[in-house]
Amino acid sequence: VTSDQEDGLPQAEIVIDRDRMYELGLNIYSVGGEIAAGINGTTASRFTKDGDDIDVVVRLAEKDKTKLADLDLINVVNSQGQRIPLSSFAHYKETKAPVTIYRENQARVIHVTANPVTGLSLDKVQSGITKLIEDNIPKDEKVTIGVSGAFEDMMEAVVNFGLIIIMAAILVFVVMASQFESLIDPFIVILTIPLSFIGVMAIYAITRNQLNVITIMGLLVLVGTIVNNGIVLVDYTNLLRKRGYELEEACIEAARNRLRPILMSTLTTVISLAPMAFFPGEGSQSMQPISLTVFGGMTFGSLMTLFLMPTIYYIINNRRLRKAAKKAEKAKALEAKRAEQAE
Repeated sequence: VTSDQEDGLPQAEIVIDRDRMYELGLNIYSVGGEIAAGINGTTASRFTKDGDDIDVVVRLAEKDKTKLADLDLINVVNSQGQRIPLSSFAHYKETKAPVTIYRENQARVIHVTANPVTGLSLDKVQSGITKLIEDNIPKDEKVTIGVSGAFEDMMEAVVNFGLIIIMAAILVFVVMASQFESLIDPFIVILTIPLSFIGVMAIYAITRNQLNVITIMGLLVLVGTIVNNGIVLVDYTNLLRKRGYELEEACIEAARNRLRPILMSTLTTVISLAPMAFFPGEGSQSMQPISLTVFGGMTFGSLMTLFLMPTIYYIINNRRLRKAAKKAEKAKALEAKRAEQAE
């Protein structure tokens, strides 16, 4: 951990009791001017000698300003002409002055930098720093504490990639809607995306790896691949229904017939990713989160496609059939009533 604030030089800070100062008929301008004149001196006059102008500077003698206690000897004249000792309304304290003052946007700033321990995620480091600040640094309205660096970059990347993933899911939905010529079937398929995220979290918990920016890139790849199995299953279910199968029978038959193709496509994908996901070599560790993300998401998402998607498909389409049947009954009853009235 490093900081750009260096150990400063000793200085004396004069603390003024403003209420007491105003009671004595003084103001901060006259007090500051008197202190500066006593220590640094002030130009009282000029005289010319051989054509050269020479300033006449009046200041305290060196022997009268060698100790901090000598500050009490400074007197300030108030509006009534009275000489008021500085010690009557002010006191001094010894502090340290910064060697260098850094400013950003006209405000003083101190940078504290730290490198996390290897294997420790940025979110845990950030939570530890936040707790450390809350426990040890008093809150002050004039002090603002901000976080930048790798954690800020990661949060910005998470937001950007999150928007990209949402846009990718919308585009996938639009493409499926145009192919299925329906809004319900793409919705059923798109449900595999959030379900696959459960597998991603599970595989990271099992392997004790940390989520990072590369993980989000893996999620982006997963969004485009996990829907393939769902498209195959829903499309085949629709085909069976067109061939005359009942809804429940079509869901069962489609899951049975598409089981082998879905398992084969999933296994070929996850087996090819397994070496990089679990045994990354030198130079490939940066790409491991992508493989691990797709591995976990494809494995869990494919299982959900086979077992959960037919159920969802049946529930949604069964409700549609019931509504259609009710509308048909109402229309039939209305026609019968009109026929009776016509007779």
